[in-house]
Amino acid sequence: MNGCNREFKSSWLKKYNWLVYSPSLDGVLCLHCALFSDNRKQKGALVNRPFNKWTKISSELADHANNAYHSRAMSASKLFVDCINKPKLTLPDRFDTTRRQRRVENRHILKMIIKAILFCGKQCIALRGDHEEMSGMGNPGNFLSLLSILSEHYELLQRHLQAPRDKSAQYMSPQIQNELLSVLSKMILNDILKEIRKAKFFAIMADEATSHNDEQLSLCLRFVDEGKNIREEFIEFVHMDNVSGHSIATAILHSLDKKQLDATHIRAQTYDGAAAMSSENVGVQKRIREVSPLAMYSHCAGHCLNLVIVHSCKIPLVRNTIDKMKEVCLFFNYSPKREGLLKSVISKEVLHAEKRKPLLNLCATRWAERHSAYSHFYASYVYMVYSLEVIAHGLHQDKGYDHAQGNWASKTKQDASGLLASITSFDFILSFVTVYVMLSHLDGISKKLQSSSQDIFQAYEMVTEVTQVYRKLRHDVVVHFGRCYAQAVRMAEKIGTTPDMPRIAKRQIHRSNTPAATPEEYYRLNLAIPFLDHISNEFEQQFTGLSAKCGKLIGLVPTVLMSEDVEPDFEEVVNTYTDDLPSPELFHHELFR
Repeated sequence: MNGCNREFKSSWLKKYNWLVYSPSLDGVLCLHCALFSDNRKQKGALVNRPFNKWTKISSELADHANNAYHSRAMSASKLFVDCINKPKLTLPDRFDTTRRQRRVENRHILKMIIKAILFCGKQCIALRGDHEEMSGMGNPGNFLSLLSILSEHYELLQRHLQAPRDKSAQYMSPQIQNELLSVLSKMILNDILKEIRKAKFFAIMADEATSHNDEQLSLCLRFVDEGKNIREEFIEFVHMDNVSGHSIATAILHSLDKKQLDATHIRAQTYDGAAAMSSENVGVQKRIREVSPLAMYSHCAGHCLNLVIVHSCKIPLVRNTIDKMKEVCLFFNYSPKREGLLKSVISKEVLHAEKRKPLLNLCATRWAERHSAYSHFYASYVYMVYSLEVIAHGLHQDKGYDHAQGNWASKTKQDASGLLASITSFDFILSFVTVYVMLSHLDGISKKLQSSSQDIFQAYEMVTEVTQVYRKLRHDVVVHFGRCYAQAVRMAEKIGTTPDMPRIAKRQIHRSNTPAATPEEYYRLNLAIPFLDHISNEFEQQFTGLSAKCGKLIGLVPTVLMSEDVEPDFEEVVNTYTDDLPSPELFHHELFR
């Protein structure tokens, strides 16, 4: 080659591992310098062109191996190979690893912050306090306090709270809390709406109320989920500028449209009995049925029950008794001094007085709460009399009651004297015991009717059962009222009151005046019988709609369906819900099977 007998030797490749031979060019190159050398324009053989002067190759290769740029190319080549074979050792990858680790840690911290917010939300407790910092005086609030407790068990969270990497991204400010709450609420609402869309058919429940001079409509939806569970879910509060039937119905339909729920799939609607809601001409139920004709309206059963009680208590004896109870509860509950006297009397007279609950105000809307107030009033009756005697007449000074030596205002003494005379009369005692005992049968149904899993058949059965109870009480009124009378006599004996009855007048319009020979007979005729009759009549009037609706569907109850004595007519039901049934033409065949 090149005028001589020398040629390329493969031993050179073994001696210099960076050397490569190109048969097509008949020359050798430095692989590392050819690929990674810097300032290539200043380089010659072995870098930019092959070297093939074989007589000088030994000295050329030795000189090239000692060049600084060759060493740099070797290092660059080694780094490149390491990047390919061991990417985790590279500097960029180390930066990426650090960023990934920091991202994982930040996400873990954010999860703990979100869990703290969820905990406060589930427990219905406020997040913020009066001092939005963990250090310093004041109350930091439940959210920050909970994070402080969690940080004692999680070092990562503790480092974040004590020395955050970025003070502008701690994710604990009130603004971030509100944003996270908003995101969480949207996620929960979206999950609920997905379940409702899968269920297809649903019922609407709505009620309007005023809060802080702001009219708001609460909207809830009732449906059956995939697990065949009856669910009631709150959807949203809707601000109302007008509370007419048309405005409320428009707001409900607009809310459903925003949430992509088909209003034609409404199959039931329930509200209170206000004309704006229940009117068949201008009410909400009329407007909703124009959109969804199968949206059957039902008056809230719990509201109907409360109306039964309210209307039944309009009898003069009962009404006056309840008014006096309210006055006594307000007299003690709205004065720390008077309430302290009552608690002192109870603690001195009753063993384990710490378990005795104080007086409760009479709730105007929920009988379950009112029944509890009646129970507390009954248990504390004698001690209220003692307390009023202390205030009005200065009695029981030797028993060591707190505030017994107090200087009571003349107005307070006058009020106490009037209340004492009212609640120690026999007609008050007997009326209270009668109302307390007779209405106690409504305590269970009042709580059950508010259950979210309650259906129309169960409600109908409970209403029917309670109605029969009151019919039996009315039929055996002599026996049942006799027990109430005996209980009232024992209660009166404790405070020195003897049974009596009002004077019978020829003309009387302000109280019951039916003639009677004995006090028991008088109150049975003027109190117990009218009271029970009112309750029975109110049950029939308030729950007539429930009976009619249930009567159309009663045949679908399995026990009725399997009964040989009953032949339910399903024609009206099938014709009404033809479009909702998968195969209405096969209904009777499936029923037979």
